[in-house]
Amino acid sequence: MSSLLPLRSRFAHLFYSAVALVVLFLAGCESENVPTSPAQKWNGYSVVIESRPPNVTVGMNEFLIIANHEKRPAHDLVVSLRIGEEGRWTQAMQDGHVGVYRRAIIVGNPSTDVLSVHLRGSNDETVLRFPLQYASAPAKE
Repeated sequence: MSSLLPLRSRFAHLFYSAVALVVLFLAGCESENVPTSPAQKWNGYSVVIESRPPNVTVGMNEFLIIANHEKRPAHDLVVSLRIGEEGRWTQAMQDGHVGVYRRAIIVGNPSTDVLSVHLRGSNDETVLRFPLQYASAPAKE
């Protein structure tokens, strides 16, 4: 039994070293400052957008539409997106029941384009417009 003690001690040392290394790596994974648009209101809903990549670029960008209704996730909407007034509406996919809807669409000019967000509730609908230049500003702390 005494011959196993050094082996257990070495295993414990290796295990705790690995745990410490993982903790150090995770500490370095700080969340990035993701710019969000100013919130827009409609019928008790509060809506903001985020983009992936965090700074909107020319080409394909993913947009997250985050909707809350009276401080609760709004999971009862149908959300569609398009750039500007002329593009084709594309329905966003609901990301669970957490009030987040996502869709990737092509952006032509991030400094002048506007993301149009069509919201349809149970008996009403509207279009909110979000200028994309918000993404060049740092996120609010």
